[in-house]
Amino acid sequence: MKLNRSEEQIQNFTFKFIFGLLVSLPLLAQTTIEMDEFNVAYFQYGEMKDTNPDIAREAARRAYEMGKDLFGAESERSAMLAVNYATLIANESDARSYLDEAVEIYQLVFGFDSEKMITPLIGLGLRLSKQGKSDLGVEYYSRALRLSERHLGSNSSKTGYIELELGALMLKDGRLNASWGHLQNAKHILSQYSDSGSKSGLTRTYLLIGEYYLARQDYRAAIEPLLISLKDFNSFPSANITVRNHVDLIKAYENLNESVNATFHCLAIGATRRLAKEENLKPVFRVPTLGTVGENFLSGVKVHFTVNHEGYAVDPVISEDLGNNKLNGELINTIKQFRFAPRFLEGKAVDSPGQYFEF
Repeated sequence: MKLNRSEEQIQNFTFKFIFGLLVSLPLLAQTTIEMDEFNVAYFQYGEMKDTNPDIAREAARRAYEMGKDLFGAESERSAMLAVNYATLIANESDARSYLDEAVEIYQLVFGFDSEKMITPLIGLGLRLSKQGKSDLGVEYYSRALRLSERHLGSNSSKTGYIELELGALMLKDGRLNASWGHLQNAKHILSQYSDSGSKSGLTRTYLLIGEYYLARQDYRAAIEPLLISLKDFNSFPSANITVRNHVDLIKAYENLNESVNATFHCLAIGATRRLAKEENLKPVFRVPTLGTVGENFLSGVKVHFTVNHEGYAVDPVISEDLGNNKLNGELINTIKQFRFAPRFLEGKAVDSPGQYFEF
């Protein structure tokens, strides 16, 4: 799906900072030594932020402190460096102080509560939500929403985009009632626009509405919005979000005991996958182990089976004698309720013997 205008602005904002910063650094350096030290810290942060957060956090702190001296405490670059450091701080109150500092700098640069503040606030919300700091993410998205409503109107496409992001973040955080209001607002607003960005946002809104109903275990209500979103996502059959949409529908249909309808979506996922010859298939739908299995906290027990061409587990066999027929039966019954995306060869779904699942 194409990015909408707000998403593009956020990406451009980040892109211009990262690359513009590096291009312009030599012009702003007070000394070559200071510049070299800053570069070392900044690049170490960039290389480690996804793999070693402890090293990245210390590098981000050094880059932030040196950056303030190099660029000035009221520079937009210093604000971004403060954000880099804050998003790696585990303690929320400590992180907030650096984020508030960044916002203060942006306000000096763009003007207090100006329209230009909307994009950096959205950027903060986005980065914080990706870092798992949902409360802070909601806070900055909410500030962006208020500014967007004031400057652009409650029915502007950017307002709709922010409503969507707030709905998505709250849904992920399990705040279902709050999420529902934002998703309904996003649906109402974005449905009024015909540009590709708004259409993309509306498609994602339908997906999230479907997932809201799944979270409520209202599986029948989930199906319609999920089918609406799938119509657009099907243009990109192998995309992660399309697979996610199919998995959601499998969950809805299986919980309604409509396995035949779920099969279509198992096949759709399987048709897009490129699997190694001996690769073990993983379930796209699971049920919890209950009864005796749950009581005994089993681990390390393998069940072997064939995944047939419709994605069902057939002929399951337990690899070891558990000495408990009831336990054996519950494991076998559980695996039979799993669904898989079958393997495809030459465009046709085929059986896959020799599969296993370890409890």
